[in-house]
Amino acid sequence: MPRKKKPSVEAELTETRAAEALPSEADVPPADPSGAHGDACTVPWAAVDRQVGRVVVFSLDRQRYALPIESVQEIQQVVEFTPVPNAHPAVLGMVDVRGVVTPAVDLGVLLGMAPRVIDLETPMLLFLSAGRLVAGIVDEVDDVFEILPASMQAPSDLYSLKDRMIGVCKIGDDLVIVLDPDRLVPTGI
Repeated sequence: MPRKKKPSVEAELTETRAAEALPSEADVPPADPSGAHGDACTVPWAAVDRQVGRVVVFSLDRQRYALPIESVQEIQQVVEFTPVPNAHPAVLGMVDVRGVVTPAVDLGVLLGMAPRVIDLETPMLLFLSAGRLVAGIVDEVDDVFEILPASMQAPSDLYSLKDRMIGVCKIGDDLVIVLDPDRLVPTGI
């Protein structure tokens, strides 16, 4: 049975995979002139070590998170999981993604939230973490956004997720936590 995909994000991912290089600035929508997307960060301790570019934004428990677009392979609706005995609490099971056995992980549980209700409309975000494919279960996938370098701040020492974050940025009126895909999923999964 074919799975529905969110057209705008899926089209964006397809374009990214097809392109040899990132798009020119002319291809990226301009930032909000009010400064709502990309207020400059001039605090020296808040500078990030890594530039991100474009991100896929998704929601977990009404909070917005993002992954760099180069790590995201595709988005599809949830499929049936094959249970894995004695697995990490965040692991929902294994799924077959075009012949590749892939762990399905509840990203909310991985980030310390309560398990979520999963139905046939729940999205799976397929992304690479430390070179391996992971199916991350999220509440909703929003869209692809360009992150201006000046709009990103390094995570504070106060964040319990600091070791799994690239930084925090402002998109519209929301603060979005940009996760590091290589440090997000523990190696034991």
